[in-house]
Amino acid sequence: MRIGLSRPAVVTATLFLALPVVAGCNSVDNARNCGKMAISITGDVQDLGDSALNVGQLTDASRRQHTKDALQKLGDDAKKIGDKSNRADLNNAVDKLNKAIQNAQDSLSHNKQPDLSPVTDAAGELGKVCVSN
Repeated sequence: MRIGLSRPAVVTATLFLALPVVAGCNSVDNARNCGKMAISITGDVQDLGDSALNVGQLTDASRRQHTKDALQKLGDDAKKIGDKSNRADLNNAVDKLNKAIQNAQDSLSHNKQPDLSPVTDAAGELGKVCVSN
């Protein structure tokens, strides 16, 4: 399974290009904070991809645990964004990511290879929402 990390990386780069056009100090601070979290989430997705690339991870308890840990870290970072936001669109993106994470975690708990494409798609969407007004 290959995880496409280009979408979160592009979103992160777009964020920094978009920061100067955000009006008002408060908006800039919010966008910057969201951007920092988007960078963290991009790293989390990279870690998740590194741990889950090998289909053999299902029989290797330490690799399976690393994938579980990566999913947990991604969920924790998404929660930090949601906790700091009063934006409905951002909270909806966090909810979508959390649902994708939960589905992947459920697959792992049943010793099945998780489908991580919904996780990476939701992480990319969260990044897009961060840069939108």
